[in-house]
Parts: sequence; structure tokens; C-alpha cells
Amino acid sequence: MSLPKSNSAALTAAYESVINNEFNWLLLHYANDNYEDLALYSHGMDGLEELKTKIYDVDEVFIAFYRVEVDVDPGYVLINYIPTSVSGVRRARALVHSRRVGILFKKNQVTLTVDNLSQLTLDTIHKALPRPEEIEVKGMGRSFSADVSSKPLPIPKANDTDVVQHSFSEPSVPRASPPRKNSPPIARSPPKAGSSLFSNLLRRKKKPNETVEGPHDAPPPIPPKDEGKHAHVHPSQPSRTSDVTKGLISIEREHPNISEFAVISHGHGTNDIVVIEPPHTQFPQRKPAQLYSLPLHGKWASHDTSGFFDPAERARRRLEAQKQREKEEHDALRAEEARQALLKRQKEDFLRQEEEEELERRRSIEAEVRRGKAERRKKERMEKEEDERIRKELEEKKRLDRQRRLEEHQRLESWRTEQARVKEEAAQRAEAMKKREEEERKKKILLAEKKLTKNGKAEEVTAGWVTIQRGDANLWKRMFYKFIGNALVFYRHPNETHVVLEKVDLPGIVRGLKEWREGYEALEAIPFSFVIEFKDGGVWSLYSDSEEEKFQMLGLLHHAAGL
Repeated sequence: MSLPKSNSAALTAAYESVINNEFNWLLLHYANDNYEDLALYSHGMDGLEELKTKIYDVDEVFIAFYRVEVDVDPGYVLINYIPTSVSGVRRARALVHSRRVGILFKKNQVTLTVDNLSQLTLDTIHKALPRPEEIEVKGMGRSFSADVSSKPLPIPKANDTDVVQHSFSEPSVPRASPPRKNSPPIARSPPKAGSSLFSNLLRRKKKPNETVEGPHDAPPPIPPKDEGKHAHVHPSQPSRTSDVTKGLISIEREHPNISEFAVISHGHGTNDIVVIEPPHTQFPQRKPAQLYSLPLHGKWASHDTSGFFDPAERARRRLEAQKQREKEEHDALRAEEARQALLKRQKEDFLRQEEEEELERRRSIEAEVRRGKAERRKKERMEKEEDERIRKELEEKKRLDRQRRLEEHQRLESWRTEQARVKEEAAQRAEAMKKREEEERKKKILLAEKKLTKNGKAEEVTAGWVTIQRGDANLWKRMFYKFIGNALVFYRHPNETHVVLEKVDLPGIVRGLKEWREGYEALEAIPFSFVIEFKDGGVWSLYSDSEEEKFQMLGLLHHAAGL
């Protein structure tokens, strides 16, 4: 396991930030698919819930470093998230990487391993903090429990309490020392009924490939007891035993024979466990006693113990064990070199494959660029041709539009010329008609004047009915008029001539007599209408009952006003 160089500085900075109370968690994940390199994925300040939201894939392995406030001082927990879907090899590798991360993060107090996010709670962390050993939380249905046996305790080193054993016949004399702190409770293991000396002293685990012992595989018989001064019987004392997985087992047995306090060791076999039962009573130093050698049967006869207590034999065996360890270390080094070489070859193959893929990608990109350029040139050529075609179509359309507009203009010009000619002719005709009407009007007025001078002051000539409207008034009044000299007199009725409604002296006040076409088009719809214009700007609109009466009154007005 290694940290990428580009990520180690960020990881160190994030770890320091968690220690300095700037953040309270950081999260690591595997940066590639070979599950060898861990990299910093995220960090934050919003606690455990924010940390859980950053786990983007529940089927992947994550390692987190979390700071939790406990009482006054903060606690630091290294959290391993290893889901159940992960294989055993990846799980073991992740645990190894977690221990290496724990070495880097020196502040961590406990390691907590979970396989489900629902198990990662503050209560679980608070329960795990007081325990110095690694805690693994395993899911059990809907609930979970803490398994403190996932990591075996280390084998205790030799100290002052180690027992010095001289022979089968001499008792062991331990040296007292204060008890170790944080030592777990040790269960008492009662002796089995009918067990022999060696079966009680030697607790060797049976290998998976071993079969049931035959009649010749029974343990050796009990050696003879020492008589006389070497014989010593002591009362049984309770002793404490540790778990088998912790490397050392002491079994309390109640047996009066001091020859049971012995050490049985085999040079090979990794599952052989030394069992020592130290008494709690201080015994005086005994003289060396005579050793007895008994023949062994079955599997016990395969080990030669004749020279076990010979210093040369022990030195030879230590040398062989050292050579064996060196050989194993050499083999492990060779295996590691082979693994590194394999990784190097895989990396070189990967880099070569990447180079080939990059070269192929560049070739495909260049081909794509060339194809794109060709398509672009073709597209540009087609666009130019299309633009040229559209330009020609537009020019042709414009030419046709100009021609059509020109023809329309010529047609309209001809129409306007014709209309002007028709209008001019109509105006000429209207002018001629106006002149004729004016001449006829003048003739009729003169005829009315001649008739007035011929008949004198006859009432049928100088009187009549007329409807009059003065100025801008909206009312028309029908009155009976009569010319008396040069004055125009109005009455209500011919029978009421003694009541004069109005009298107007015409000489000097009348400017002219007009028809409706002379600026009074509002009278066009009224037949036999005419207008009297006064010099002071006043206007009277009048109409008679017939054309004869109209020209009769016009002649009287023309004569009386002196026009």
C-alpha cells in the first residue's frame, strides 16, 4: 500500500486539520482498480452524518479518520467500511492497509470495522473508544453486535514471572511481579477425568488433515514418581489462563505430582503450544534430580528427545531454526521481488497498452480531422454553389420585379394620364355647364326684372312664400314676403300684413346672390335654394316652392339691391 505523491501532501494537511480542530473527519478511498493506492477523497466539519453521505458506493472499501468529542478531550477513531460483498482477499488487504494507515495517523485510539452504514453511529463509536483493541461490528439481521475477538491479543513477552524449569522432578519457582494492566479475564479450564500427564500438559491443536488417533498414537505413560527427599506434594493453587489465540495457555490442575511441572517442546510444528502451570507458593531451590527417558509410541515416537537438554543439540536446533527463518525470509524476499517484478511488468504492459491506445487514438483523431476537413471543404463548396444559385435567383427575381414594377408604373401612368384627361374634360364640361347655367340664371333674373317693371307694383309679382335660415342657425322659418319699394318686408301670413315681423332695406347692404355650387354645397340637396350675401358678412340661406318663385324673388332682390 502506498500513497500517491500528488495526494500525500493533501492527506497530511487534512490529517493535521482534523488534529487541529479545523475538520472532524477525513475519508480515504482506493485511487485505482488494483486496490493498492489509497488517496484522500473528502473531508469536512459537519460530523458523522456528513461523512456517511460522502460514501458514494456502498459496495466499495473506505477508510475514515474521525474525531469525536468525549467528555473534555477528543477521541480519534479509525473507521474501516468493508461491505459484505467484498471478497476475502480484498478484505484482508483492506485490513492490512488500515493498520498501515493507523501507523501514519498516530492519534487514532481504536479501530472500528463495519460492513453496513447503519452500524456506523455515534453510540457505536462511544462504546468502542474505551477499548484499546480493534472492534469489528458485524451485522446480524436487523441488529448488530460488537466482536472484540476479531484481532488476537499479542503474545506476552517474557518477564520476571517466567518460570524456570530444571527437570521433571523439580518444582518451578516463579518470580513475583505486579500484574499487568488491562489484562483480560482468563477462564478456568477444569481437568478432564482420566487424562494422563502429557495429555494435560501438551495442548496441541489438531491439524485439519490429521485423522483420529490409532491405538499406537496414545500419549506416553506417566513417569515414575520421585521417592524420598525429592518427592514433594503441594496443594493445588488456582491459576489464570489466557485464551489460546493469545499465544500462551496455563491450565490449572489439581495433581500432587511435581513431575507434572515440565516443559515439552518440539522443534517443528507451528501449532504446538507450551503449557506452563506455575504454582503460587514459593518453594526452596532443589538439587538436580535424575532424568528418566520413557519410550513413546505412535506419533509421539517421531520426535527424538534424547538430546533435548544437551546444549549442543539446543544450539544446533537454534541454528537450524535461524537458518529456516533466514530461508523463509529469503523466500519471502524472493516472492516479494517476484511480485514487484510482476507489478512492474504489469505496469509496463499497461503503459505500453496506453501508448498504443494513445497512438491509435491520435491516428483516429488525425483521420477524423482529415475527414472533417474534407467534409468541411465539400460543405463550403456546396454552400458557395448554393449561395451562387440563390444570388442568381435573387437577381432574376429582382429583374422580374423591376420589369413588373416598370410595367405597372407605365400602366398607372397611362391610367393617370387618362384620368387627368377625363377630369379635365369633365371640368371643362362643368365649367361650360356652369357658364350656361349662369347665363340662364342671369337671363331668368333679367326676365323677372322686366316682368316687375312691366307689371308695376302688382302683389302677385312682388310677394310670395319663402323659407329662410339666417347665418349659422339650425332653424328654418317659412314666412310671407313682400317688396315695398327697395325694402323687403316679412309677415307671418298674407292675412296678417298689418303685423310686420321684419323689414330690411336692401340698397347698399347686399353684396351678391349665390347658388349652392358657389361654395354652399350644403344646399345642394335642397331644390330651388339660393344664398344672399351681405356686405357685413352675414348670410341668408333661402329656398322657394318652385323654380319660378325662386327666380321671381332673385329678380326682385337684384332690382331692389341695385346689383
